[in-house]
Amino acid sequence: MNLYRLLAVDIDGTLLDSHSRLPSCNRIALERAHQAGLRVCLCTGRSLTEARPVIDQLGLELDAGVFVFGAIVSDLRTGRSIGREAMPASLADRVVAFFQERDYPILALYDVTEAGVDYRVIAGRRHAEACELWVRKTPCRVCRANGWPSEHSVVRLGVIERPEHLQDLLAALKAEFPADKLKCNAIYAPNYGLHVVECFAPQVNKWHGLTQLLRAWDLSADQVVAVGDDVNDVEMISQAGLGVAMGNAVEPVRAVARWQAPSNDAGGVAAAVEVALRGA
Repeated sequence: MNLYRLLAVDIDGTLLDSHSRLPSCNRIALERAHQAGLRVCLCTGRSLTEARPVIDQLGLELDAGVFVFGAIVSDLRTGRSIGREAMPASLADRVVAFFQERDYPILALYDVTEAGVDYRVIAGRRHAEACELWVRKTPCRVCRANGWPSEHSVVRLGVIERPEHLQDLLAALKAEFPADKLKCNAIYAPNYGLHVVECFAPQVNKWHGLTQLLRAWDLSADQVVAVGDDVNDVEMISQAGLGVAMGNAVEPVRAVARWQAPSNDAGGVAAAVEVALRGA
């Protein structure tokens, strides 16, 4: 019997190549894994709406997925959320005030099954042109707000920033909000061509979302193969039975991985699937 039972795969920079395309070798490999009895679970910073085109391209009958960096776990057969970690209202208020003081447009992400929209964009002038580019590109349902609405629980608050200023903004956030009060990441979103800083409730990460599925499916951590490339993959790669860093992964991911696959332009996910199927 194969040692591994669940294959957790990041999307951007991992499953997709550097042009945001799904290589056929990865699609075929995931189909093989699925047919061999491994559960395939996409674990992504994208919302379900943003991930849906990739899910459709895979063409597999997947049971569930981990979205928004683990803040939302969704049943893919129904589209309904089976787990959601919203930011506490008082924390969200403080984070919004932090960004508003710096005049950022704020991308507030909600559970669309509860709120009826994916995003509310709160007005601001800093990098407003980049924000408008994002609004034009996103497949999500977006509404605009001049102020901070509080009628639904927000799961992520994010802003767009230039790469040379990301670390300064992260440092300011971490000075204002200790790690046990707020989780924040700086990542590149290749599907939009933009760099973002995103904030969550402190317990949120992809592994946190995955553990909800492990409990539901009666699986253990050592039965998981997790594959990723960016800082928002660190927790799941460090906790999985086999954590796999892509060849293009950032150093924090490489540091916690047990095995390194080829890059996302060289069929790295397909290679990871072969390792998983061998139970090596």
